[in-house]
Amino acid sequence: MRSPKPFLFAAAVLFCAVAAWPATFSKTERYSKDFQIEPDGTLWIDNPFGNIEIIGTDSPVITLSAEIALRGADSAAVKEARDQTQIYTTINRQTLVVKTATPLVHNPRWFASVAFTARVPRTMQVRILSQLSDRIHITGTTGAVSVKNINGAVVLDNVTGAASVDTANGSIYFDPNGRLAANTQLQTVNGEIQVAVAPDAAFRWNAQTLRGEFRSNLMVRGSYDGANFRGFVNSPRGPVLTTIAMMGNVVIFRKGTPIAQAQSVRTLLVPQGAADSIGPVVPRAVQRQVVDGNFEFTSGLGDVQIGQVHGNVKITTRAGLVQLGMVTGQCIVSTRGGPLTFGDMFGPMNARTGAGDIVVNTARSGGTLWTDGGMIRVIYAAGGLTLHSGGGDITVRSTSGPVYADTRSGDVTISLDPGVRTQTVVAKSLEGNVVLNVTPHFAADIDATILTSDADANSIRSDFNGLSIRREPAGSGKTRIRATGKVNGGGDRVELYATDGDILITGEVRNPLVSPMMP
Repeated sequence: MRSPKPFLFAAAVLFCAVAAWPATFSKTERYSKDFQIEPDGTLWIDNPFGNIEIIGTDSPVITLSAEIALRGADSAAVKEARDQTQIYTTINRQTLVVKTATPLVHNPRWFASVAFTARVPRTMQVRILSQLSDRIHITGTTGAVSVKNINGAVVLDNVTGAASVDTANGSIYFDPNGRLAANTQLQTVNGEIQVAVAPDAAFRWNAQTLRGEFRSNLMVRGSYDGANFRGFVNSPRGPVLTTIAMMGNVVIFRKGTPIAQAQSVRTLLVPQGAADSIGPVVPRAVQRQVVDGNFEFTSGLGDVQIGQVHGNVKITTRAGLVQLGMVTGQCIVSTRGGPLTFGDMFGPMNARTGAGDIVVNTARSGGTLWTDGGMIRVIYAAGGLTLHSGGGDITVRSTSGPVYADTRSGDVTISLDPGVRTQTVVAKSLEGNVVLNVTPHFAADIDATILTSDADANSIRSDFNGLSIRREPAGSGKTRIRATGKVNGGGDRVELYATDGDILITGEVRNPLVSPMMP
């Protein structure tokens, strides 16, 4: 995959240029503040440039420290950097959002970064968004962790909650305090993955790579399907570890032993020479402004960037980004790994990626979007949508068609077009919240269910009357909360489901969404 390289190169040049400026044209500011939310609430940090350190503690207080580093070609450049770099916080009972506001593209005469250190209650959930850093480090937490970045290593040690890491150019180092206690997904395009566990750790292992290999010094059993491996470590019971490293190795090793002791899993499972090979991969790239007629592309590794296609599209790659501005006909895209970005899609869509986000500006005829590990975002859809994520949020900002959406880990948020009076919606999250936004005149037959281990923490909330809510034991210490009924006289079926999360149905007056053009 070639797309991250120019960004990485540009960042390196920028750092070199900054380092060459006189040391007198620099400034560092430090801040610290305490916050308090529910111990099982969520800390969000959105920080484009700079390191992030999260430390789990037994204190109920969040202590947030920030160090703003400013460098410029002269004092005026440093002042401009300070003026354009701000930190904002938003807080309520359940959530603290910390955001660094600084332009991604700015005057090359200055550079600004913010390094955050947060000491948090160890049960807190942590979500991090980053562009460029040396390292993101999280330690000592038991709540769910989610990290997305482009450049920089991600280190999770003594993290025992569910974890999701998605990085383009960084390597991932994961230590779940010896034993994996929850489902975990780790994915990188150009980095490697290292996981340190106890000798008797037991979990299922699903793995994917394009040019790397899987290595271990533990007892591993399973089978290959091309470049994919599905099996288990020590026992076929336990949580699932999903590792996706398109261009690098994945090493699962016994904690405290040298990584060099790890052997190729492939050679341990099959006779020497019997392992299948995907062969050498030669990267290809396609960049065009306009294609008159149908477009078809098949490659082992390559990026596709096209402004307009006046016809049908069919793209198949093993890895690479796909970016299409406009397609007048049917669009079929399949890749084992890479982000997919679509502009104005007139015909039906069928897009799938093994690892990466899917973003659609306009799906006029709807379609099916599937990612094994990533986020799905649809700005506007006029046709039916079928959406699946193996581990990421699903967001539909406006749609007039039916929606079937499910994610294994993440929130599902669906907003129906204000002109829709009734519509079929099925939304499920196995580890997150479900939100349905409609207007006050929306009519439906509602069936909403929560399966939770903490009935006081999770709830079903609705702006509509007519729902009856009941609670009942579901076994294994869990409670089932179910809300059913007709709103505004009833209509199409709306089925909502969440595990250990909330369900929210809002009925607000909203203006129709005008779909913007793709940037």
